Amino acid sequence: MSLRVRLALVIALLAFLPNLVLALTLGALGEGPWPPLLLWLLLLALLSGLAGYFLAKSLLRPLEELTRALAYLSLKEGPLEALRLPTPKEPPPEEIALLRARFSELLARLKELLEAREALYAALAHDLKTPLLSALRLLDYLERADDLGKERRVALLRALREELARGHRLTENLLALARLEARPPRGETLNLRALAEDLLLRYRDEAKRRGLLVEVEGAGLARGERLLVERALANLLENALRHAKSRVRLRVGEGVLLVEDDGAGLPLPLEALARPFLQGEGRRGSAGLGLYTAKRVAEAHGGRLFPCEGPLGGACLGLELPKGA
Repeated sequence: MSLRVRLALVIALLAFLPNLVLALTLGALGEGPWPPLLLWLLLLALLSGLAGYFLAKSLLRPLEELTRALAYLSLKEGPLEALRLPTPKEPPPEEIALLRARFSELLARLKELLEAREALYAALAHDLKTPLLSALRLLDYLERADDLGKERRVALLRALREELARGHRLTENLLALARLEARPPRGETLNLRALAEDLLLRYRDEAKRRGLLVEVEGAGLARGERLLVERALANLLENALRHAKSRVRLRVGEGVLLVEDDGAGLPLPLEALARPFLQGEGRRGSAGLGLYTAKRVAEAHGGRLFPCEGPLGGACLGLELPKGA
């Protein structure tokens, strides 16, 4: 049953019931013959129904106008910036005006979110193009250079590998963010110690090349999607390897992973560092995407990414997740 019909019935009943009670009372007291009273009640019912219909139509007119405006927005083509509610033909009641204002606020918020997403993916595409172009230039140079010595060739190949690895990290983070937008993370019991040790095996050569000692201590369980948690922890570990002087340590607890190093520490507050593509001194274009992805992964699981203090004296970041069963 529509709102108009319900409202019309309420108005009609409010108008008809007092007259019904009065007519029945008069009939019971013998103040009048029954046939005329019945005809009068039928006439009152008809008049009450008509009054209810027209009053309900009048009361719901601003709401119907708002409904048509929203339907117009859903069918209108053009840039997002041009979408706005049409001006009402007559000043709406206070409640409808408040509803229009809330819809306008929601529309403005959607515009902000879509603009932020477009900016994020545009910056990501730009940053992904940078290592690929660098890799192509290195390949062109290697193809033309016939008199390269071994040391020069190894250095160029190492630079090529770093550029390709940077592009691969950007792609991995993009896939993790896309997975988070597509669906909520799946929950499974994770052995955080085993997950940390698997990652250390993957980055063992990188740590050895940088002359870093990497260790794991502690144990614990958590609930989360392994691929997403692994990506978040890998981002924290990559940052630690990049900034450490000699040591990186992973500390594992129940529902928590701490990654610390003996480097210079965080140059900015975590909230600033976790903004994607934040530019700054000594920071390349993709800086911040790794921490942003780790933060999004933690929050999607109902946890958080937080700064901490560790005995190594450098940066320390923690990944909190729901505790395992």
